[in-house]
Amino acid sequence: MLLVSLAGGATADAGALPVIEGNAITGTRDARYCEIIPVVRQGFHLTATVYNTLGLNDCPPAIWAEITEDAMKQRFNALTVLLNGPRHFLMDSITAKGVTKSGETIEVAGLKLTERATIDLGLLDLLHRPYREQTINRDTIYSFKAGRPVFMLEAADGSRYVMQAYAQIIDKTLDYAALPTLGGKLKLPPGWRYLSMVPERNLVLGAAGKATVVQDELENTYQKLD
Repeated sequence: MLLVSLAGGATADAGALPVIEGNAITGTRDARYCEIIPVVRQGFHLTATVYNTLGLNDCPPAIWAEITEDAMKQRFNALTVLLNGPRHFLMDSITAKGVTKSGETIEVAGLKLTERATIDLGLLDLLHRPYREQTINRDTIYSFKAGRPVFMLEAADGSRYVMQAYAQIIDKTLDYAALPTLGGKLKLPPGWRYLSMVPERNLVLGAAGKATVVQDELENTYQKLD
C-alpha cells in the first residue's frame, strides 16, 4: 500500500446517497447513519446486536431525537440499549457477506434498520474505554478509493487503525472537513499518533467474521489494518 501525506482540508461528495447493489452498498463516504444496539443476557454472557440504518435512510434527525433508551429497552427486552449516532461512514463502499449480508430488517419508531453485527460483551465493555481493542462479529469488506483521504491512528507498537466512521455524538460539530486536523483535539496515549493520508492504490479493509476496532474519546471508530 502506497500512501502520501494529505495537505489541507478534506471534501466528500456533496449530497451523495448510498446505493444498495446486491450485497454491496456504494456511495458511503460521509454518509450519515445511526445504530440501535440492544444488549441482552444469554446465560452468563452479554450480547449486543447492531442494527444500522445505512442503505435504508439517513437517520432523519426528527425521528432519531424521539427515540429513547427506555422505550428501546422495552422494545428489545434488553438490559440496556446504546443509541449510537449520528455517525458518518468514511469508506467508499461496503461489501457484506454471511450474516452481515442477510441480517433482519426491522422498523423501530418509524426508523428502518438492518442487523449488521454482534458483539460479545463483558460488564466492563459497557463502559466507553478509548483506545482499547474490541472484537466485532461481522463479515465485511470496506473499500477506500485511491486518491481519497484516509484517516488513521498509529499505536506505539506500530499497529494501524483506519477510521471507518466519525461520530457527532460527543462533538456535535465534527464534520468531514475537520478530519485532517482532528489529531490536535485527541488525547492520544503515549506513543500514539493520528495520521491523514491519501492512498495511491485502493485500500481494502476486510473482516472475515471478526474485526478488531478501537474508538477515540470522541467515539470515532477505527478498524485495525492487518
